Amino acid sequence: MHTFNQSLLYTALAGALSITTSTGLAADESSATDDNVEVITVTSRKRVETIIEVPMNVSSISALEIADRNLITKDDLQRTLAGAASPTGVLILRGLSGGNSAAPSTTSSFTDDIPFNFVDLYDIEAVEVLRGPQGTLWGSNAIGGTIRVITKKPMLDTFELNTSVQAKSTQNVDGTNLQAWAAINLPLIEDTLAMRVTAHSSHKPGTIVNAATGTQRKVEDQYIRSQFLWQLNDDTSVNFSYYNVQTSTVGTRIADLSRPTGRLFANTTENPDSIYGYDVDYGFSPCAEGQSRAECFGNVSSSRPSKYMIWESLDGWLKDETNLFSLSANFDNVLNFADVTYAGSYRQNREDSLDNWSRLDMADMVKTWIINYDKTSRLTHEFRIQDIGQTENLKWTIGAFYDKGWRGNIPNSQFQYHESDPRSIAIFSDWNDWVDWEDYWGELGVFNVGQLGEYWYGDSSINYNLYYNGSYSVEKALFGEASYTIRTDNIGSFELTAGIRYFDLEDYASFGYSGIWEAREGRTVQSQGEESGNRKKVSIAWLPDSGRMSVYALYSEGYRPGGNNAPLANACRNDPFAEGYQERYTSDSIDNYEIGYKMNTGNFQFSSAIYQINWSDVWASVYMPTCGFSYTANAAKARSRGFEWESKYSFANDLDLVFNASYTDAKLLDNVPSLQAEAGQNMTQVPKYNAYIGLDKGLNLFGKQTFVRLDLEAYGKYNSHFNAREDGTDTSDAYRRVNLSGRMELNDNLRLSVFINNLFDSEIELFRQARTRSGSTNNLNVLYADERSVTMRIDYTFF
Repeated sequence: MHTFNQSLLYTALAGALSITTSTGLAADESSATDDNVEVITVTSRKRVETIIEVPMNVSSISALEIADRNLITKDDLQRTLAGAASPTGVLILRGLSGGNSAAPSTTSSFTDDIPFNFVDLYDIEAVEVLRGPQGTLWGSNAIGGTIRVITKKPMLDTFELNTSVQAKSTQNVDGTNLQAWAAINLPLIEDTLAMRVTAHSSHKPGTIVNAATGTQRKVEDQYIRSQFLWQLNDDTSVNFSYYNVQTSTVGTRIADLSRPTGRLFANTTENPDSIYGYDVDYGFSPCAEGQSRAECFGNVSSSRPSKYMIWESLDGWLKDETNLFSLSANFDNVLNFADVTYAGSYRQNREDSLDNWSRLDMADMVKTWIINYDKTSRLTHEFRIQDIGQTENLKWTIGAFYDKGWRGNIPNSQFQYHESDPRSIAIFSDWNDWVDWEDYWGELGVFNVGQLGEYWYGDSSINYNLYYNGSYSVEKALFGEASYTIRTDNIGSFELTAGIRYFDLEDYASFGYSGIWEAREGRTVQSQGEESGNRKKVSIAWLPDSGRMSVYALYSEGYRPGGNNAPLANACRNDPFAEGYQERYTSDSIDNYEIGYKMNTGNFQFSSAIYQINWSDVWASVYMPTCGFSYTANAAKARSRGFEWESKYSFANDLDLVFNASYTDAKLLDNVPSLQAEAGQNMTQVPKYNAYIGLDKGLNLFGKQTFVRLDLEAYGKYNSHFNAREDGTDTSDAYRRVNLSGRMELNDNLRLSVFINNLFDSEIELFRQARTRSGSTNNLNVLYADERSVTMRIDYTFF
C-alpha cells in the first residue's frame, strides 16, 4: 500500500495530465504562430528534417533535457521512452525481446554515423530514437529500432572548456559514486582546423557484497573521445575521431535469493589403491528454514540487508577495452548534382573475464573457474549520395555499406581451472562420475582430472579449453530511398516514400574443444553460411498545415544476420534441450505495419503511433541445464501490437509537462519445446504498459534562475522466462519510481544541481530469473534498482 504522500503525488500528476489533454489543443489554436513553434530537427532519414516531416515514430532528446534530468548513460534515458523496456540495461523496443535472454540484440546503436554502442551522454548534441524496423537505411540488427547518439563536433571559431563533477550517495551502498567529465574545444587554424576532446572517469561502488570474500561490487569506467575537424572549403569537411573506452568490474550486480536446503561437503581418506589417491564420500549440512545462501554458507552478521549479500567462492571480474578510429567526410554540391558522404571506422576490442563455476560444476566443494579471453576487430564503410534539391518535389538517397568483423587464432579463448592440490583433484574426479576414467581415459594413462590437465596442457590445474582457429562475418549492402511530394492548394501536401536495401551475408567460424567436457581426442568444428535478400519500406504521409501536423502510414522490414553456434559440448549431448541445436542459425525477419499522428502547435507537441509487427524465425537462447551451456536457435514466430504516445505541453509561467506512455501486446505464436514455451504466452521482459510523466518549473530563487523537476516512471509487470516458475521467481512486479531534481544557475559559468532519485525509496526489481525451472541450489537472480540516492553535481564553463 502506498503512503498518503505517494498517493497525493500520483493524483496531482494525473490531474495535471487531464488538464493538459483537455485544454492543450484549444489553447494553441488561437495563440500559436510560426514564430513561437519550437522546431525539432532530426537526421533519422540521413538528412535534416523536422520530426513532423519524418513518417515514423521518432524521439529526440536534446542536450539541455539530458542535463536537466542528469541522464548519465543511455540506460538512464531508455526507461523513460514510450514503448521501451530495459530491465538489464539493453534496450527493447515494441516488445521485440526474443526468448529467455537477458540481453536480446533487437535494437542497433549508432554514434554519429558509425555502428558503435557508446553509452555516455556528456558533451553531445542529442539522442534520437527510431522505433520499428530500420532495415532500409540503418541496416541489420535494427529490427526493433535504432538509437543514435549525436556528439558535439569541433567548432572552428570558439575556444571552450567545460567540466562537470558529481558525487552520488545511495542508501545501502558503502562508498560514494564519483564521476568527472571534461570537454575542450580548440581552434587550431582559423576557419580551417579545430579539435574537440572529451574525457570521463568514474568510480562506482555497487550494492552487492560477497560474504565469502568480502568483495563489494565495483565498476570503474573511463574514456577519451577526440575529434579533429578539417574544413577544406565551404563545401568540403572531414572529421577524424578516436575513442578509447575502458571498463573494469569486480563482483556482480545480481542478487541471489535462493534458499538452499543445505550444503554438501566432501570427506577424503588417503588410499594408495584408489585411482584418485583418495577415497571420497559426501556429507550434507542442512540450512535453517528460510536462510539465504549467504546466511547458511557464510554466517552473515552485518547491518546490510540480507538481500544484498551473496555467497560465491570466487569473485567474477571483467576488463574490457575498445579502440575505435573513425573518419567521416562531407562533399556538398558535387558537380552541381548531389551531396556525397562517407563514414568509416576501424576498431579493436579486447575482453578478459573470470566466471566462477564452483557452484554449478562442483557444488562449491572445490573451486573451479573459467578465464575468458577474446580479441575482435571490425571494419565498416558507408558511402551515400543525396540530392541537393534540384527537383523541388523529389528527395532521394542511394548508398553502399560494408561491415566485416573477425577474430584470428585465439588458443586461449577459454581455459577452465580447478584447485590442483591432490585432495581437490580427487574430489573433482570422483564428483564428475559420468567420466569413465578407468576404461576410457585410462588408455592414455589418465585416471583423474589432474593427470588430464598434464596430458592435454602440461598443467594439472586445467581441465578444459575452447579455442578459435578463426572466424569472420561480412555484410555487404546497397540501399536507396526516394520521396516524392504532391502539393495541393486546399488540403496540404502528400509525401510518398519507397526504399529498399539489398544485403549479402557471409560468415565462417572454426572452433575447437578439448578436455573433460569433450571427447577424449578433442574436436574441431567448422561452420559457415551465406544469405542474401532485401528489405523494403513504403510510406505515405499527409502534412495538411505548414509542417505543424502529419498523419502517416508505414510498412517497413528489418533483419538480423544469422551466425554460428559454438560446438555442442560432449557433456551437453544428452540434455533434453539439445535436440534443437544446429551449427548455424539463420537471419530472422520483421514486417512492421504502422499508422502515426503528430502535431506541434507551439505550446503542445505530441507524436503517436499504433503498430503491428510480425516476426519470423525468432532467435532464442536455449539453455541446457545439465551442462550449463546455451545455444541460439531459430525457434518461433511472434507478433507484437501496440500504441505509443509522447507529448509535451508548455504552460504559462515557465512550466512544462511531459507525458509518454505505451501499451504493448507481444506474444509468441508457436509452441517451442526447447524454450518450454507455448503459443499465446507473452514475450519475455515486455511490460504491457509503461509511462513517464515529468513536470519542469522555472523560477527565480534568491535572484538566481532556478529549475525544479518532478518526474514519475511507471512499468507493468513482466516475466523473464516463458516457463515462469509458479513461485513468482521469474516475474518482476509493476513499479513506480519518483524522482526530484533542481538546478540553479549561480552565474553565467557555474551551475549547481541536486538530484534525488527514487524519492520514496521504493523497492524495485528490474529483473528476476531462476537459472533452472526447479530446485533451490541454483541461482535465483534479482537485479534491484538503486534505493533512494542523492546526487550533487557542479558544472563549470571556463570559457
